[in-house]
Amino acid sequence: METFRSSPKASSENADWWTEEPWNNKLLVYWIVCSRRSARCRRSRAFLIVSAPLIVLTATLHAQNASDDLSKDQDYREELGVNEFTAPSIEKLFNTLDSLKPIPVNTLVRPVTELNTAERSKYALSFGVLIGDGFLDVEAEQNKDMESLGRELIRRAKVLGVEERVSRHSRKLLDLAKQNNWERLRKELIVTQEDVEKALLELRDEPIVHLLSLGGWIRGLQIAAASVATDYSPERAKTLRNLELLDYYLDRLNTLSPRLKRSEIIQRITAQLQTVRTTFKDNEVLSAPQVSSIQATATSMVDLIEK
Repeated sequence: METFRSSPKASSENADWWTEEPWNNKLLVYWIVCSRRSARCRRSRAFLIVSAPLIVLTATLHAQNASDDLSKDQDYREELGVNEFTAPSIEKLFNTLDSLKPIPVNTLVRPVTELNTAERSKYALSFGVLIGDGFLDVEAEQNKDMESLGRELIRRAKVLGVEERVSRHSRKLLDLAKQNNWERLRKELIVTQEDVEKALLELRDEPIVHLLSLGGWIRGLQIAAASVATDYSPERAKTLRNLELLDYYLDRLNTLSPRLKRSEIIQRITAQLQTVRTTFKDNEVLSAPQVSSIQATATSMVDLIEK
């Protein structure tokens, strides 16, 4: 008994010993020894019977706490494909759109329609496009489509497995839009993004994570290009040219499974993104006709995703 109690691994500062795999073997050995010794030792064995569930519970809670901390672990996030590209800050998007005002809202607004397809990859892309629609509504400070957009976001989120995280904020977003409280609505969208990011970590589906992000980026490119084309200047055109981010998305598309890569929508979007990349690569400063061409290409991709 004294030998067991004095073991350094049983001390409070070595509590992790109880979560290690060999601990149950040591308890078994101690159990056998106690069965052959004194009444005092048998009383200790009785103590083990009573306390064993508590020990297991402590180990379980220890493991759960470690799991909770993983959402903030950068290596874990990178492994699941969540980084500055897959979960870009909404604040950065707002700032970019702010710098490109006036935004030609009337030429960019489109009706919200139900998506019906068997392709989960298309739901991911289209979910990102709808998020872009929400950004546009906030920038334009209009709420007439917010309710239908919220319903369709939840419907598509259900297919992707993140319905709970999206529906949690949808009512508050709608209420803020009805109040025309755009500043608070921006903040709520930022909080919503953080919650969706946690859901993506739990999803453990890297292709879906990237396709969702890509859909949002394509819609954002369409909005930004239209804004630059409406009021062109070389300085404004520079905000469109992000070759590093485009190369990242193309690389992710190239790592999709052979089945996904063979799908028509992935092949066509990849080809159109390659066209945009050529324009980005060959021109440090985009001309007005090139900006209009990029807008047309982005519009074509949005239509392909949403049809």
